Formats: sequence, structure tokens, C-alpha cells
Amino acid sequence: MLSVLAGDAGHLSADQVVSAVAGIDPGVHRASVYRALEALSQLGVVQHVHLGHGTTTYALAVGRPHLHGHCQRCGTLVDLPADLLDDVAARLGAESGFALDPAHVALSGVCGDCGAQSAEPR
Repeated sequence: MLSVLAGDAGHLSADQVVSAVAGIDPGVHRASVYRALEALSQLGVVQHVHLGHGTTTYALAVGRPHLHGHCQRCGTLVDLPADLLDDVAARLGAESGFALDPAHVALSGVCGDCGAQSAEPR
């Protein structure tokens, strides 16, 4: 399973990981992949990100930590700076005692390509 995640530069859904693993070893059960993804996420080896409508994607947690932006139009997942919401997190903590954990949820919006397309005259 790690080789599947390492071989893909993007973020894969659990079903995509299951399909790719089945292509390598058809005997691996779907539930085993889901349990492994959960365990690897808890260990910090794999990062999971929740997108809209209950979709979760997985990627190896390599390199620098970062946040994610999810385009509402084309579905692209964009890497964002890890410190992007530091001021928001500090304010939430100071004002309400709420500890923000933004790494597991993608910010929703429109990517640069889709934004440029909508700005083009028709």
C-alpha cells in the first residue's frame, strides 16, 4: 500500500488505493486496506484530508507539512502553506479556547485556472 501512495504524486481516495493495491495483490481485502490507512494516518505516515461530501483522500506525509485547498469546480487539490491559518488558530484559541486542526480538512474555493476561465469574456 505504501508503494501505491509513493507512486502517486496526488491524493488518492480509499477506493483508489484499494483498486491499486488489488492490481498488485488481488488477495488483499478491502477492509485490510481501510484499516491500514487508518493506522498509518494515526502514526503520521499518511496524511488524510477530508473534502466536501464525505470524500477523504490519502497521501504519504513526506516533505513539509501543508494545508489543502479544494476547487469546487474541477476538484483539483492545491497545496497551501502550513502557516496559512496560524493567525486564525491563535485568535480562536484566545477568544474561545478552541484548538483548530486545519490539516485534516481542505479549504473550499476556486483554483486559479477555474477562476481565470470564469473571468474570460464569452
